[in-house]
Amino acid sequence: MRPVVFGNRFGWLHAGTGKRGVVLCNTYGHEYVWTYSGMRQLADALSARGIWVLRFDYRGTGDSAGAELAPDQFESSVDDIGAAVEWLKASTRIEHVTLCGFRVGAAFALAAALRKPVDDLVLLAPVASGRVYMRELSIVRKTWLELLAPPLRDMQQNDAQLNVLGQVYSDEFKHALEAVDLVASVNGATMAPARRALIMNLKAGGKDPVCEALCHKGVDAEARPFEDLTGFIQEPAFNVLPRAAFDVAVQWIAGTASPITSEAPTLAADDWPALRIETPEAIERPVRIGDESLFGIMCEPRTGPARGPVFLIANTSASPHVGDSRLSVRIARELARRGVASLRFDARGRGDSPAAPGDVQSDTAFGRIYNPIATDDTAAAARWLARQGYKSIFSFGVCSGAYHALKAALVEDVISGVITVNLPTFKKPADVTPDGLRQSTRNSMAGYAFSMLDPQKWKAILRGEKHVARVTRFVLGYMLTRARSRVVDALRLDRLSNTPPEMATEPGPIIRALDARKVKTVLVYGAYDAGMDLIAAHFGKQGARLSRFASVRVAVFPDLDHSLFMTNGSAHVVALCERIAREAHSPVFEQTFPAREPAVS
Repeated sequence: MRPVVFGNRFGWLHAGTGKRGVVLCNTYGHEYVWTYSGMRQLADALSARGIWVLRFDYRGTGDSAGAELAPDQFESSVDDIGAAVEWLKASTRIEHVTLCGFRVGAAFALAAALRKPVDDLVLLAPVASGRVYMRELSIVRKTWLELLAPPLRDMQQNDAQLNVLGQVYSDEFKHALEAVDLVASVNGATMAPARRALIMNLKAGGKDPVCEALCHKGVDAEARPFEDLTGFIQEPAFNVLPRAAFDVAVQWIAGTASPITSEAPTLAADDWPALRIETPEAIERPVRIGDESLFGIMCEPRTGPARGPVFLIANTSASPHVGDSRLSVRIARELARRGVASLRFDARGRGDSPAAPGDVQSDTAFGRIYNPIATDDTAAAARWLARQGYKSIFSFGVCSGAYHALKAALVEDVISGVITVNLPTFKKPADVTPDGLRQSTRNSMAGYAFSMLDPQKWKAILRGEKHVARVTRFVLGYMLTRARSRVVDALRLDRLSNTPPEMATEPGPIIRALDARKVKTVLVYGAYDAGMDLIAAHFGKQGARLSRFASVRVAVFPDLDHSLFMTNGSAHVVALCERIAREAHSPVFEQTFPAREPAVS
């Protein structure tokens, strides 16, 4: 596969050998990120049958140009599909076009086909009713809000716009989605959208109204169940590829086409610099990184010093380089607006980079998230930046991405600073199953303090819905860890360890090693994040004892949630990164950067 840019839209072309081509139409928002790797594998499977495949990002999504909250997001996405079809036909000389859309992407694909018919149409788990879909989004939002500490929940509930896991929907787009009615769209059309159609829905058996409507328009349409849909629409760490459903779709699209035996031609990496995504604040280029052939997007500002400070943005969890709900793209472009460059990239086994080598792509959640390959690849990406002439390189990450950014800074000399956001651990956690990980999710000490004042929490305890024993074990463990760290710190016992920095797992030796290497380290936390308990247990309230390290600081913000889904949180982080970039040439933090940023007392 090779990257492509058309009309400032970014995409990937998976090479074929014949005259048939498929345009994959992504879903939107958090579902886009959750299913990103799966859609790539679907494209690979079709390409292996000799079919040309284009998967791409609509404007205002993914790596494509365009701001979010566009009032015409629905219409522009449909227009983008039309442009993608024309580009694919002109670039590959295909004669047979299939539109294949997933979820909301299926609604976009049908709308595009009703404007300009195609040969085949595949609707995977289509959003047939916009009202039902918006109710589903509301449930996802409610579930997220329930997991927030009460003060954060109140802040988000007072937000007028619809925010679902960091994806904010404009009122116009929300109304356009609510109006989706695939059956009515087909019935009201003056022509058939395709000659053939496949509708794969969650339910097995019975009649599919969309399929029936297409048949009435003269389309040779058939309906099949979509097996394992629930497992597919999950966070990347829990995501299960719907192999059976994809096999059905590939076979239906490819027909009698046999698997190709020779590898299709690809575009040499040397030609990639010719590809550019232009935004008002930046020029972005797809890049191939190091011997590992990692994929990344280099985002360079239109203004500011050449080869100035640069931020290396690591993957969060097993999500692709665009970040949850496009977070990494927003951060990169906002930094560019402030004159700061960045590289967002995929470690092996994530997004658009090659698969991780050997038997390391564990099916367990932590096996995916904390795979040491990601730390190695973060260091490799930093070395690549150094070869490009960057001298002030800051590794950056959120949650598990913060873990890999921190670990890479311990071992890679070219990394001059590290910014971690809501770092949950200093050592790789014991592997657990997805269910075990969900059950281990807990509140912070600050969050528990607020929950004690919530009558609904006490009612849940009385009903047996909350497990007091688990909370009690956590509080006791926290108190023991805090007491132990005070003894170790008072007697300076951690200095007796001969463990190499790269092998250290305890917070004290890791922080001491970073400070000795003069790596500017900023630990950013939300006031109610569970990671703050780790910092308090080892370094005192809000990390007070970290002030003894000249190169280490902690910044605590009251309105920053764990994943930066709330808009205020990402704004704080970007402003902090800009400030650190300005201080890049200072040997220690300037006096204007206090030990604790605006914090809650």
